[in-house]
Amino acid sequence: MDAPIAVSVVVLSYDRVHLLERTLTTCLRPEVSEGVPFEIIVVDNHPDRLAEGLVARLAEQGAPLRYFADPRRNVSIVRNIGIKAALGTYVAFIDDDEAPDPQWLSELYRCLERTGADAAFGPKHPVFEAGHPPAWDPEGWRYTLDFREPADTPLHLFGRLRKKGKGLGSGNAAFRVATCLDTAEPFSVAFGDGNGEDTHLLFRLALAGKRFVWCPTAMVREYIETDRTKPSYMVTRMKRGSQHYAASRIATSDHPGLTRVKVSLLGLAQMTVHAGLYVVSGEWRAGAGFDNRIGMAKGLGKLTWRAPIGFIDEKAA
Repeated sequence: MDAPIAVSVVVLSYDRVHLLERTLTTCLRPEVSEGVPFEIIVVDNHPDRLAEGLVARLAEQGAPLRYFADPRRNVSIVRNIGIKAALGTYVAFIDDDEAPDPQWLSELYRCLERTGADAAFGPKHPVFEAGHPPAWDPEGWRYTLDFREPADTPLHLFGRLRKKGKGLGSGNAAFRVATCLDTAEPFSVAFGDGNGEDTHLLFRLALAGKRFVWCPTAMVREYIETDRTKPSYMVTRMKRGSQHYAASRIATSDHPGLTRVKVSLLGLAQMTVHAGLYVVSGEWRAGAGFDNRIGMAKGLGKLTWRAPIGFIDEKAA
């Protein structure tokens, strides 16, 4: 670690220490960074500091790891702690249920250096605890983020990406600190109580003219525990994502009143169309699918963006 740090990898942890070890040990493999000088910053959000022992053990073995903790249940607070501590030119985020493929970090770094972009994003593919996708989503597409675009393709947040049914997040992304994370509170604390903080940041950056690019060779694998393969989980997740989308669009708009009307009309249209298709297609029958139920959830999310969102309750570690 004699060379200046190029990338600071920030990993947040709450109660998934059993998965966090997989994330950290995989990130530390030489083939992941390919000589790019990096550090890993773990920010523990659990009041019992569950990740502290794991990080200490790995650091004692010589891993470039640093540990921080804050018990306040707010994702923005802990993201901002990680950013403030970061020494790298870039900050990369990877979730504690994800593990990188070889060249993950070096590919993100090279992409940003090559293109001069402000942020780069890579694909996320699922690894199911059960060994296979759920029967209601046999391709695992609902758990996949992959735009299937060539390297360095510009990503326009408000255009074609949304039409493909996928939205960007911070789970597999790297940001140029000087242009994206240079404020006292890069992630708004007001949006940190239910994982909507990255949507808000990306909208703000996109409206400021920051450049996003796609990096298909920077792959991570997200471990999907069985409880998260239930259709009810996905319906809830899609509703919350739509609430985050609506709240972020309104908060970053120059004309919030008009944007509220547009978002509400879009939500109402989604609810109406998918409710009709739900009946006509026979999806209400057991085992007939969930596409329109998910569509209705997205519409409902846009109509209920003012409601408290909070975190999805998941199985305890």
